[in-house]
Amino acid sequence: MPHESDSLRSPDQICYPDPRTLSLVRIDTRTGQSHSTTPEDQYEAVASFVLNAAVPESVAIHFETAKNLYLYAWFVFRFYPLAEQQTLGSLEFALRERQPEFVKNYIQQNRRGQEPGLGALLKNAIKEGLVRNEAFNARERWAQRRARARHSYEQIEKMSKEGITQMIVDDSGVIPTAEDLNHDWLKDFLDAIPYIRNEYAHGSGMLYHSVLHSFEVVTELIN
Repeated sequence: MPHESDSLRSPDQICYPDPRTLSLVRIDTRTGQSHSTTPEDQYEAVASFVLNAAVPESVAIHFETAKNLYLYAWFVFRFYPLAEQQTLGSLEFALRERQPEFVKNYIQQNRRGQEPGLGALLKNAIKEGLVRNEAFNARERWAQRRARARHSYEQIEKMSKEGITQMIVDDSGVIPTAEDLNHDWLKDFLDAIPYIRNEYAHGSGMLYHSVLHSFEVVTELIN
């Protein structure tokens, strides 16, 4: 039998947070104070991902559904993977709508008449220049994140080599290199996104709440 937290909610428990939600905290970087994540925090975390007005309404509704799933994950923790699955489905939907001729030709050339999957759609969009690394608004932020991750790894390596058990790591002064700034994000996305999508599509027990990066990437790609 599933754990109580993963079972069907009783009517009197519908509006209570998932017990696992209570372990999540938000930290105010200015004051250092922390508090348990609230519905307001949950809303603010996902509300900033907005699609352009030019995006077809059907795609926008599909994406808003993903955002609502994320919002309601405050109540049901297992909505997080559903939210990520839905947002990746929004990307596939958008790429299919944006490339009708490619979809048509792909179906005609496929012996079984199958439509192209997310990987094929994204690969063709890259080939045709519909998505480009230099067009990402978030690329500098991603470069900064990449530089900080590398810095953290270097400090862990240093601790291991020197036998250090504790270290205070300050990454506030880390500056992205030219390689970070010119990183081929599209290659990373082409490798990772279809894989994650397929994991969900074929059934998966994956459970984690850190899915906002997928929302950010999908927002950038669709826009």
